[in-house]
Amino acid sequence: MSRLYRFFDKIEQLGVDMAIIYNVESSSRPSTYYLSGFTGSFSVLVLNRDKQFIITDSRYFEQAKQQTKFQLIEYRNGDLFNSIKAVVEEFKPKTIGLEFQRISHNVFLKINEKIKADFLPLDSVIESMRSVKEPEEIENIKRAISISEKAFLKTIEFIKEGVTEREVAAEFEYNMKKLGADGIAFETIVISGPRTSLPHGRPSSKRINRGEPITFDFGAVVNGYCADITRTVFFGKPDDEFKKIYDTVYEAQTIALNGGSANMKGKDVDALARSHIHQKGYGQYFGHGLGHGIGLEVHESPRVNSSNVELLPESAVVTIEPGIYVEGKYGVRIEEDVLVKKDFFERLTTLPREMMTI
Repeated sequence: MSRLYRFFDKIEQLGVDMAIIYNVESSSRPSTYYLSGFTGSFSVLVLNRDKQFIITDSRYFEQAKQQTKFQLIEYRNGDLFNSIKAVVEEFKPKTIGLEFQRISHNVFLKINEKIKADFLPLDSVIESMRSVKEPEEIENIKRAISISEKAFLKTIEFIKEGVTEREVAAEFEYNMKKLGADGIAFETIVISGPRTSLPHGRPSSKRINRGEPITFDFGAVVNGYCADITRTVFFGKPDDEFKKIYDTVYEAQTIALNGGSANMKGKDVDALARSHIHQKGYGQYFGHGLGHGIGLEVHESPRVNSSNVELLPESAVVTIEPGIYVEGKYGVRIEEDVLVKKDFFERLTTLPREMMTI
């Protein structure tokens, strides 16, 4: 059964007559692409099992015809919400599904003003569908991972004493695109020395010096699908404390990689790594969740953290990324992308996880 008709089955079970997916310079683009194949930044999908429309403007008329089988409604100035109302009237719905978490309150008020119906949230429907990856989606993620890893190996050859974090990050992103990435999943993180204690530090003008760690967090995009990988390397010879921290993160990740499966709740996989880090005396230095889903977005369902009481769905792709961050000294994070199988995690990343020195 096609993705679209599985979507219709699910919303009909909720009593939803039709759905509106609003993507006008908003965060709903992944859902638009997931359901229709359209990648532009201005569109409104109006759809149910019987009829599927896409409203977009002149910038995207030709693109929409190429990318989707939805019937094109050409929007030419005027009031967009009147255009949406005119299309919705063809459906005569009593209930309409919206992504409440992805539209502003102002947009909802305008839709509600124009259209008289009951509105129901669709967020959980689309999130649950997207969390279970189809074979083609997994292949796209694997390609994104492969490009990311090749770019990493190429970029570390570029590092020399005195080069700035920002220069290395720019080289990294250039390498990913040169190797075939459609884009980058997020701003590439390259941080060094004491700045590695910043879990999401941004590259700066700081110069990289011998005798300090460097954390790389990076990911390419292929056909809309993201990779998300982290490696912490040492430029020179690491001291004993850094080795101990690295070994603790490595061991915690190994425990989670070996122990995780679709038979476990997200919080229980998180606990596998977290308890080991706590036992080693670094519990206070691991503040974030162990991982998250990746796909059309670099952070999506399911979550591998202490608050997720749901079983991880089979065929989800998630990150496993324990870290220890000691303020003013250094931090270590190692991040793998894994495919959730019934009884185990299949590691999709192939870079060595052992400490690397350059």
